[in-house]
Amino acid sequence: MINSLQKILKKNTEILALFILILISAISTTYFNYNKDRIIKNYVESFNNIYFKKTLNHFIDNLEPRFNKVTHNISAGETFDTILKRYNVNKNEIKTIKETLSKKVNLNKLNTSQKIKFVLDQSNNKIKEFTFQISKTEKINLKKKLYIKKIKFYKAFTNQLLIGKFL
Repeated sequence: MINSLQKILKKNTEILALFILILISAISTTYFNYNKDRIIKNYVESFNNIYFKKTLNHFIDNLEPRFNKVTHNISAGETFDTILKRYNVNKNEIKTIKETLSKKVNLNKLNTSQKIKFVLDQSNNKIKEFTFQISKTEKINLKKKLYIKKIKFYKAFTNQLLIGKFL
């Protein structure tokens, strides 16, 4: 009987190997699907956890944007420094912007009809973009390129590009 079984196995080795391969793949697929379902169930239970939801909502509700867009209408008695200090702009940043703008505009003569717009990076209190309205038709736009560390100037009514220094 053992000899006959050995003869059958020798004749059908490929079939036996195929059967073992199918059996191993069925077992491993079943095990994989079981683990996948278990992991998905754990994720669902974690997300449905009431403490996790409350903590996540608390963090999301208290997030502040990194960049703050400010539009300031100049009122009587305000100076350029007091306006920017009100928004906690870095002192070196104020000095650089004043030096750059004073080449084109007299900052001691601010009109109440003028607007100042800027984008403030709240992580370091530095200005990313700055727009100074000279008149209704003229504006000076300053944009900081972080990788070059310079401020570029654009006149709104022309395509003229003037380069100023930045610390």
